[in-house]
Amino acid sequence: MSPAALYFASGESLYPGVVFLLLGVMAPERWPVLRSLSGWIGLILMVGACPPAPWWAYGIFVGIFLLWLFRPKKLSRAAATMMLAMAVFLVLGTELSQRKMPVIAGGTEHSLVIIGDSLSSGIGGPSWPTILEHSAGISIKNLSRPGAGVRDALAMAAQMTREDHLLLLEIGGNDLLGGVPSADFANGLEGLLMKACAPGRTVVMFELPLIPSKIAYGYSQRRLARKYHVFLIPKRFFADVLRGPHATSDGLHLSEVGASRMAALVEQALSPVLQ
Repeated sequence: MSPAALYFASGESLYPGVVFLLLGVMAPERWPVLRSLSGWIGLILMVGACPPAPWWAYGIFVGIFLLWLFRPKKLSRAAATMMLAMAVFLVLGTELSQRKMPVIAGGTEHSLVIIGDSLSSGIGGPSWPTILEHSAGISIKNLSRPGAGVRDALAMAAQMTREDHLLLLEIGGNDLLGGVPSADFANGLEGLLMKACAPGRTVVMFELPLIPSKIAYGYSQRRLARKYHVFLIPKRFFADVLRGPHATSDGLHLSEVGASRMAALVEQALSPVLQ
């Protein structure tokens, strides 16, 4: 995946989008070209960041933007500007709260179970779970399989025991790239979480980097993470691993360098509960 695609998939374009949109809001009406150009650039960058939200929320946001841009005479400029600024800051505030690494809470463990796809099973080199096992000195049960999706992950979850108290989910990328409908993905993910989220078990999940046509994937992940009390590692951390120098062997699968970066990320994220 290209650096530009990962930049948008990580959600980083949200911040310059906010800046451009607010510059358009503050520009005088006597500079219509500047207002329009800055506003459109800001809107494209913000939408390109794919903040996980239902489609109706996107519709309201774009509607407010168009109302500001093509303001009818009966609506004052101050009212239109206030509405758009409030919408922008609402999106920004909501996303900022979702882009921090969560402080994972739970009992201290010396073992970890991983359910994932080829990014975790390893292709053509050492997998990041193997690197993590040696660097952190913990026991890892890696149930990941190449090509796995959320439906396949149910069979992996069935291999867990009551003694498995810490679980990391790195799953869903094959569903997203394979064109699985978002409703099917959501149903499969909920079935997996119903199986995996047992009492006394801490569950952590990687948020998927998104493209505009798959925003519903991210919305389902966040909704179900809240419902089942799953800790969600924000997508920007995952994307940062993929876009690091020499991190992938084919643009997607991790090289040895990328696997080491991924192992370091997981060790950092799980440090509050890993002994």
